[in-house]
Amino acid sequence: MGMQRPRHNIGRVDWIGSEAVGMPGQRTFRLMLRTDTVSAQMWLEKEQLQALSEAIARMLVEIDSEAGNDFRGMPGQVGNNPRPTDFPEHPDIEFQIGELRLRYDPQRDLIALEALDRLNDEGDPVMLRCLATRKQMEALQENSLDVISAGRPKCPLCGTPLSSAGMPHFCPPTNGHQKLVPDDED
Repeated sequence: MGMQRPRHNIGRVDWIGSEAVGMPGQRTFRLMLRTDTVSAQMWLEKEQLQALSEAIARMLVEIDSEAGNDFRGMPGQVGNNPRPTDFPEHPDIEFQIGELRLRYDPQRDLIALEALDRLNDEGDPVMLRCLATRKQMEALQENSLDVISAGRPKCPLCGTPLSSAGMPHFCPPTNGHQKLVPDDED
């Protein structure tokens, strides 16, 4: 008989946000949330955070479209979404995200976020489910875009992240050719 899947259904969040830890090019990303009784920190890949941000944006447009609302959301309208100063250093729940899901409850006008961890040693993923308001999800979406864009700048020709300062960037469109300027010349 298999073990039951641990499940954390924490209800409505007071705050939900994302942040990156580390230097650009070596950052790790996390999704954090808290209620009045529980806090959680879930580690994820940059691509997962990007996909979550895009999914939130699509969901919000779809909700407005189905309701017949004129969607006029503009970036920057939601405001800053900083991590609360009293967010615990060691949250109650912590795991590495393997999968994320969004669901909308039209009766309560709340968005459910479900996060499953990568399989643990027993093969049973931890699942966390929380509810957030539209405004909280808009703030998370904008916050996630800010976190993602704060990394290394991208090459305008090939779109890959530029190398660290002082290191050459090998760009396929230039066929590896670029003029290297010594540090003492300007």
